[in-house]
Amino acid sequence: MSCGTRLAEQLRERGYRVTAQRTIILETIAHMEDHISAQQVYEGARERLPGLNLATVYRTVESLQGAGMINMLSAGGEPMRFSLCDPEHPHSHLVCRECGSIFEVETEEIEAFARRVEKETSFRIDSEHLTLEGLCQTCKQKPAVS
Repeated sequence: MSCGTRLAEQLRERGYRVTAQRTIILETIAHMEDHISAQQVYEGARERLPGLNLATVYRTVESLQGAGMINMLSAGGEPMRFSLCDPEHPHSHLVCRECGSIFEVETEEIEAFARRVEKETSFRIDSEHLTLEGLCQTCKQKPAVS
């Protein structure tokens, strides 16, 4: 079964209509290696959908996120980024607020923290796709600018 067919089937199973825009945008996100911006999705998908515009990309990724098909990653000041949900490889992110670098962290490393917070606050954290901001090793070693 092709990637596109499999993704379209998953959309249908989740009660979503399968449209050319959804399918091609989903395939574009699936075939790109990293967490990509809406602009990158647009540039990759417009080759197959010449009439595509950026507003359609934003609406579609919002819909796909609602369907549980993609993850959205927001890092303060950086453009929203997207990646395909991979139930076999759940992960969280560390995002450098200085340079924007993104590092994946295996979920089990975050789950103990999430359980402790839930126990103390009764707030359930979605540890399968959590984003924590801070400074990467390179940026934290840079001298502070005053």
